[in-house]
Amino acid sequence: MNESSALRSVSVSEGRMAIEGSLARYVQGSARRFRLRAARLRIVGGFESRDGRLEDAQRILAEAHVADGVLRRAGFDGEAEAIGLTLRPLAASSEQPRLLLMLGYRDEGGAEMPFADVFLAPSVFEALKADILKGLAQEVSLSATTSLWVREEDRELPAGSPVRWYLAPGSDGNAVVPARGFIDSIEWMPQARPEPLVEVVPAHQVAAEPGHDSDEDWQESSAEQLRKINWSFRQLLLLLAFLMIIVALK
Repeated sequence: MNESSALRSVSVSEGRMAIEGSLARYVQGSARRFRLRAARLRIVGGFESRDGRLEDAQRILAEAHVADGVLRRAGFDGEAEAIGLTLRPLAASSEQPRLLLMLGYRDEGGAEMPFADVFLAPSVFEALKADILKGLAQEVSLSATTSLWVREEDRELPAGSPVRWYLAPGSDGNAVVPARGFIDSIEWMPQARPEPLVEVVPAHQVAAEPGHDSDEDWQESSAEQLRKINWSFRQLLLLLAFLMIIVALK
């Protein structure tokens, strides 16, 4: 049910969120980590002029999806499918151990689209960039502790169960309040290759010797076996006939 028409106010108290017109109750502090996986990494270079200063605007773009769960907007139907992921370096003077994440929706051409912005220490960004250029990083995954919400009944979901993560609605009932968090881990790897197709080879072809036609070998082998069976059967008939003669003479 789309509850957006019933949204009138949002109240947050002691880590719990209630939306007027919705029976659901939301909490923060899930035991599970929010996880994203992204592919098709591509580097974008450039510069921006801000306040009379020229700044490096290089970034890495990708298409991300929530791993082991979905991302939704509290009070609305539907869930985020492809999430536009942008990885940026922090300022050179911000070589801090914290890696930052921001999630939300932004207006793109009149449509609200989900986004995830990641801010990396310069050394981490350069390492990722170098591996992308070497072809060693086509996929990236990260886990983070965030301010996202979950339904109260989903707070203690066991590992392996899909988690429904929620962005809080804005004060106007339509926009969302961006969620923020600290990245616990980030990993990248080459794109996984599909498993090779296994060709099923008939048994008589597997046993065929090199340089021989397998069908002919199989036919010759079958004929030889048949000749052996017929010869054995004839020997058995001769033995039975001999025994009958002995019995008759007695």
